Amino acid sequence: MTRPDSGSPPQPTAAHHLPWGASAREWRDALAMNDLWINLALEDLRDRYRRTALGLAWIVVSFALFVAVKVAIFGQLSSVPAAEFGLFVTLGFGLWTFINSTMTDACTAYTHARHWILGTATPYPVYILQSVARNIMTFMLVFLVMVAALALKPSLWSPTMLWAIPGLLAYALCSVWLTALLAPLCVYYRDLHHAVQTFMRLLFFATPILWLPSTNGMLASIAVWNPASHFVAIVREPLLYGNVPLDSWLVVAGINLAGLPAGILAYARSRSSLIFWI
Repeated sequence: MTRPDSGSPPQPTAAHHLPWGASAREWRDALAMNDLWINLALEDLRDRYRRTALGLAWIVVSFALFVAVKVAIFGQLSSVPAAEFGLFVTLGFGLWTFINSTMTDACTAYTHARHWILGTATPYPVYILQSVARNIMTFMLVFLVMVAALALKPSLWSPTMLWAIPGLLAYALCSVWLTALLAPLCVYYRDLHHAVQTFMRLLFFATPILWLPSTNGMLASIAVWNPASHFVAIVREPLLYGNVPLDSWLVVAGINLAGLPAGILAYARSRSSLIFWI
């Protein structure tokens, strides 16, 4: 079945409905090929900074400089102490970079690997995991700046800070099903990628990164309905304030519980038609 250039989208046949066994085998095979998708992710990053003097260190440098400028400008408008605001922005923006890159890269996971998909019989989940691994690797470099900022805290260690670990695991889980969901949708509906990019730009300003919810009642009420705010909170709150935001955890858990089957379903329904859409 091929997708026509115009007219209504083709309807999947019965053979395309919920092939759970084949999908499960492809995911199992892809997980066993971890050397492949890890190296593909590394190669993506190397290509991005090939023949530059700093190489991957540009990720750290650019993030640190960007945060420093933001803190210097917006810190003048904040009523909280400069050190607290700087750490608030550093942690929040570091987490936002992962959230944003996960959303936008999920849309291009398949189109980025178009030549591989057309020329090899590699299981499609390899390209999903490649995108996830690439964003995790980038975040690990950004996390170095976040750790350096945390070292400036007057009280560095608290057992509650360990709650950031399951928070980061929730990020990883979300990135897998989100990529499995958005990758085929963005191949089929090409405008969706641009819509997601625009949406994420708007979402940034509704997420408490450059402003504190406690200092802006109107924006704080908006942030409650913003899923990104809760994803940021489950990691930043334990690290910065020693709090465990249970309300945010309920939101994140609910999103993952709803999103995981959606990602599984999207992959199962699209896998047999993807070669024609790409």
